[in-house]
Amino acid sequence: MKSEQSLIPDFDTYPITQKVLRAEIVPDGVLVHWGDGLASRLHKFWLRENSPDGATMHPESREQQLLLTDIPDDLQAAEVAPTGDGGLYVRWKPDGQESRYHPGWLRAHVPAAPANQHDALPSRQTWTAATLGALPSFAADDIAKDDAACGAWLEAIHIHGIALLTGLPSKPEVIFDIPAKIGPIRETNFGRAFDVRTDGPVTSNAFTALGLPVHTDLCTREYLPGLQFLHCLRNDANGGESILVDGFRVAQALRQEAPDLYETLSSQPIIFANKARDTDYRFAAPMLTHDRNGDLIEVRLSPWLRAPLATPFEITDKLYRGLRHFLRLCEDPTYRLIYRLQPGDMLAFDNRRLLHGRLAFDQQTGTRWLRGCYVELEELHSRLRILARQRRQAALAQS
Repeated sequence: MKSEQSLIPDFDTYPITQKVLRAEIVPDGVLVHWGDGLASRLHKFWLRENSPDGATMHPESREQQLLLTDIPDDLQAAEVAPTGDGGLYVRWKPDGQESRYHPGWLRAHVPAAPANQHDALPSRQTWTAATLGALPSFAADDIAKDDAACGAWLEAIHIHGIALLTGLPSKPEVIFDIPAKIGPIRETNFGRAFDVRTDGPVTSNAFTALGLPVHTDLCTREYLPGLQFLHCLRNDANGGESILVDGFRVAQALRQEAPDLYETLSSQPIIFANKARDTDYRFAAPMLTHDRNGDLIEVRLSPWLRAPLATPFEITDKLYRGLRHFLRLCEDPTYRLIYRLQPGDMLAFDNRRLLHGRLAFDQQTGTRWLRGCYVELEELHSRLRILARQRRQAALAQS
């Protein structure tokens, strides 16, 4: 009898929620009947290339070593049956290869299965200032020592789009330590880290004492940085409070109030371009981007990095009406959370969702110094999936 792990073609753990009651050979595949009444028609090549046997899957890397084109053109199932643990057995012809599929893995991956959420991330929750109430806050010492606290911090970043760490040292090098818990830092033309302060060259409005309208960073890039970290080193000037807005929640409001303008901002590209002496980045994309399921995945908004619109007059009018409506919603206190960062605080947020800005400050009264960097959003997603995998493994070990 093979071990359970040898029947799984990856490193995850799959609880057995349903078992195969019977199986039958059908043209070009196998029809599997589950205990809850679901019938899954599985293609022969889908089954064969995902077989966990050693000829198909490398036993150490768990990656496929059998090329799809190496599978015989006339492949067919010669024999099928449920296994003793509720999985599926297939003997193939013409080569006689045998495949055994773990019931938990098979059920998690069959198309259209109700339980096909094995790799799903936690559900996002949009918010207003009132519904969020306060920033999700975590002590830096806790996430350094407690895996559960670290996991809760990571989940908060994904679910709410933002989380606050408190109690960090007010030292410049700290900006490299915390993001490393998630993944590698993404370097940009501002370097691996950037300093938001007023005592250097003014290469961006951010490096002045001006108030900044809410925005997402680096809209001029093909891929917006996914995560942004801002570490407060000093903040004793009058003013300079941070403004935080859930861009997804504002987009929901726009869709409800003006669906035609929402459609315009979702379909008409806007050219984003930076203004700098030694760089010339530009990228054209709609302000609102959706995935293949129609779910909003990105808000690309920068009031000072938009190139002149290059659209026909009627489209230009719709774009301006949509932009103005969206920006006015962002200025509505309903959606704005105002927070004054303290030395040792670090914000971590989804730069494709969370809009951030600041109130103007008086640099004659003190210093405001934040240090920031970027990490790709997929690094967070990977960490969240690993955490979920570890919870499943722990639950299986206790069962």
